[in-house]
Amino acid sequence: MKPSKKKEPLNDLDGKTWEKYSISVWDITKTPEETKLRHPAMFPVELCKRLIRIYTKKGDVVLDPFMGSGSTVIAARDLERVGIGIDINPEFVNLAKRRLSQQKLFPSSVDQPRIYCEDAINLTKFVEPETVDLVITSPPYWFVHKRKRTADYKEPRPYSELSRDLGNIEDYGQFMESLKEIFSKVYKVLKPGKRCIVIVMDIRVQSLFIPFHIDIINMMKNIGFTLEDIIIWDRRKEYSNLRPLGYPYVFIVNKVHEYILIFRRNEEAESRVENFD
Repeated sequence: MKPSKKKEPLNDLDGKTWEKYSISVWDITKTPEETKLRHPAMFPVELCKRLIRIYTKKGDVVLDPFMGSGSTVIAARDLERVGIGIDINPEFVNLAKRRLSQQKLFPSSVDQPRIYCEDAINLTKFVEPETVDLVITSPPYWFVHKRKRTADYKEPRPYSELSRDLGNIEDYGQFMESLKEIFSKVYKVLKPGKRCIVIVMDIRVQSLFIPFHIDIINMMKNIGFTLEDIIIWDRRKEYSNLRPLGYPYVFIVNKVHEYILIFRRNEEAESRVENFD
């Protein structure tokens, strides 16, 4: 009988912080500076830092294949991890670089983030297989950012006008197929046993409701990921101009939360049935 493998701690958290982070609803808000940034779907650096603290240790590699304004790579660098960011939009790449350059004080022991202005489909040209310890990302929201928001009257803020930008694909099925192709590449660069975290909100286009988080879960399972957990990101504090949607004829829910979907790439020889002893 082979001796059992000694388990390494997942992270460097103390028990009190572990308990605090284990609550299933998080209400982390953007800073005033982050709110002013011109990006249609950014998430706060502090949210990324919490996830990085949970799932990595110093020196680990953290990837965001849809980098946007750079929150993931900023958080990775601040916590002495190696950040890799990819984005198709030169405007967002420059924004991420500016944000990084504005933060003068950071640990000298950590490598500078690797940032690429590229289509995420080319991910494996820049990242070697099974070299990434954690992925944190929020994929484009179909083409809804090209439409005016009904919940709070905010003007549309499309990701870009680039034809290759996933946010400009109008056919939802084609959009999901393109996402699957990219996340299949993500699976290849992620180390076995490590996590891919996808942050999404469900979609409504007039009377059409799309449970986007469910479609993402099914897509990721088809690739080979296991859904490990779900955290709710409560964003109510950001929505100060809500209105009674559909009143008084059709009751429509104001969506003020996102799903933090935590997926795991299985170990090569690992059973899909977990042992909870």
